[in-house]
Amino acid sequence: MEHTGSPAMKKMRIVWLSNKALSECDRGATGTWLDAMARGLVLSEQVQLANIAQGQVSVVSRSDCGDVQQWLVPNGARPKRGGLPGKRHVTGIIQAVEAFSPDLMHVWGTEVFWGLLSARRLLGGPALLEMQGLKSAIALVYSGGLSVREQLACVGIKEVLKFSPMWRGRKQFARWGKFEREIIRGHRFVTVPSDWLESRIRAINPLANVLRNDLALREQFCTAQPWAPQNEPEIFCSAAYPSPFKGIHVAIRALALLKPMYPGVQLRVAGPFQRPGLRQEGYVAWLNREAEWLGVQDRVHWLGPLPAQAVVTEMQRCAAVVLPTFVEGSSVVLAEAMRLGVPCVASFVGGTSSLARDEDSALFFPPGDADMCAFQVGRLLGDRELAQRLSRRSRGIALVRNDGEAIVSRQLSIYRQVLAGNDVAGHQGES
Repeated sequence: MEHTGSPAMKKMRIVWLSNKALSECDRGATGTWLDAMARGLVLSEQVQLANIAQGQVSVVSRSDCGDVQQWLVPNGARPKRGGLPGKRHVTGIIQAVEAFSPDLMHVWGTEVFWGLLSARRLLGGPALLEMQGLKSAIALVYSGGLSVREQLACVGIKEVLKFSPMWRGRKQFARWGKFEREIIRGHRFVTVPSDWLESRIRAINPLANVLRNDLALREQFCTAQPWAPQNEPEIFCSAAYPSPFKGIHVAIRALALLKPMYPGVQLRVAGPFQRPGLRQEGYVAWLNREAEWLGVQDRVHWLGPLPAQAVVTEMQRCAAVVLPTFVEGSSVVLAEAMRLGVPCVASFVGGTSSLARDEDSALFFPPGDADMCAFQVGRLLGDRELAQRLSRRSRGIALVRNDGEAIVSRQLSIYRQVLAGNDVAGHQGES
């Protein structure tokens, strides 16, 4: 359908400014909900979609993904003092947006500079901001509860060569907070997936029109067979970043506490953790030493980044999924596990409380509390009736909350609401 015709039949032209380049290949990277949402919007035949993201290019370049027009911005386009990359990259982004001529810009997240372009009106037209995470909130727990001595032990060769110790990363996240607040204040319409994120938005921008939608899950999780009780005491854990605020050390410490009671217990960790040579993060090298010191190095299995079907297989074969993070806007791992009906033990932080309820659809523990984490996992390993009850309840909730058609329908409704609200505001400004 062309971008002409009667208003009732016209496709909405939506351009995304996102942290993920869309791809036909599932590499198990972060932002998997973007691929799922893009697919649903394209199949709805009500949207002409474009995406602008960073990628392995030297200049802003066209790189379409199926029916989605896509432009890639060089990964090296780093923010300068004012929060934006160099003029050449900004000009390339503006030209890409103008070439697509969107009805609406959908800015995914405040973690990078995309939202500054729309907040500062460098890109014309209405914009919708979608919240994902908050760097300023991450900065408060960046070190994951590690002592000063442990943080020093996480300084490896890579950190020395790049001068990137843990405290420098924390400061960078904290400094981005001023741009984060500028982005949030600069958008009238903001979508959030959790109460925790909504509370942050309303504290920063009380006048914002806050809208709600849930995460779109990958097709493999929606069509897979539900979880069934397992005999082997395997625990599955996944994190998109090898950073201490993701809490993998908490899961390893909990594993050590479970070992005497469950001699066969294993922890299987998905994510980009083990890297060769100088690419290895000091935190991960410390994790390896910590596992060895605790006597569980042979029980921790580093799986690397996994595509969707491999994650489904891991979740179906485990006895429990553990989410030990110190901060979370809305966890896709928890949402995926609940969709399969896998019993979950999660830290009670941020958006996790919007996805599940303690003792009803998950078991919670305070962030960083390895003792309580081990206790909750042990309950699942030793009480099959409890595990099955949590499984049934969590899956029942997720079947409704993460229904793909309903999420796409709400997204289309949000786009129309933003466009209508912008049109009303425009007419009021003219009168």
